Amino acid sequence: MSTKTLFRYPGGKYYALKYLRKFVSTHHTEYREPFVGGGSVFFDKAKVRHNWINDFDDELIKCYHAIQNPVTRESLTDRFSDEIANKTRYSEVKLFTPTNDFEIAWKYYYMNRTSFSGKMISPSWGYREKRSLPPSRWHERINPCGEKLENVKITCLDFEEVIAAPSDDEVLMFVDPPYFNPQKKKHYRHGFTHSDHVRLCESLKSTTHKFVLTYDDCEEIRELYSWANIHELEFFYRVGDSQTSNAQRKLGFELIITNFAEHQGD
Repeated sequence: MSTKTLFRYPGGKYYALKYLRKFVSTHHTEYREPFVGGGSVFFDKAKVRHNWINDFDDELIKCYHAIQNPVTRESLTDRFSDEIANKTRYSEVKLFTPTNDFEIAWKYYYMNRTSFSGKMISPSWGYREKRSLPPSRWHERINPCGEKLENVKITCLDFEEVIAAPSDDEVLMFVDPPYFNPQKKKHYRHGFTHSDHVRLCESLKSTTHKFVLTYDDCEEIRELYSWANIHELEFFYRVGDSQTSNAQRKLGFELIITNFAEHQGD
């Protein structure tokens, strides 16, 4: 069952879902995401027997854990029910120092929903009155996503551990790493170095699990993955200032890379 994602996330694949669905619907009984980020693909697709999402951003993972747990999920929605979103409150939350995991999750979610493009590095006010979902309605995202997260394995590990983990099931991994373009490292708390990109390539080359990998289109990535199947992807995504309209979305050029020859849907 498709569920709208919890988060706004730079580089998220919401606008590419219609192109990705045919790849992630290939047969599998275990699903993994080493770089879950905002989780657009996970929340869009149907769950299978085993599901595992991971990210190296520990605050993001604390937020996922809080929303996964019915008790803390209810506490979050209660707290947001009478919350407000304006520049003054945004500045207060931005300066707030959490003292426990629940407060980390609360602050992370508030900042993510109210910052421009959901950016958590050098965040700036990005809430749009009458267009953004108000805090009193955040439960409309939190509750269905929390229910979908139940019984899902959620970890904060290096991607190699997730990719290399053995399984008796037929595994499919959706792999959406940080951008290769070094100018875009500023979008993430844990950007990749060149050696990380090479390490990821080596991990995927040696895995026996099926994978669907997305990357920004550039010659070096095409060379690194010349051994795999490369598909070109064009889609419009939201960029610019917080007032960007649909007509102003930028055309993105990315690659979908797989280690299986063609779509093998059920």
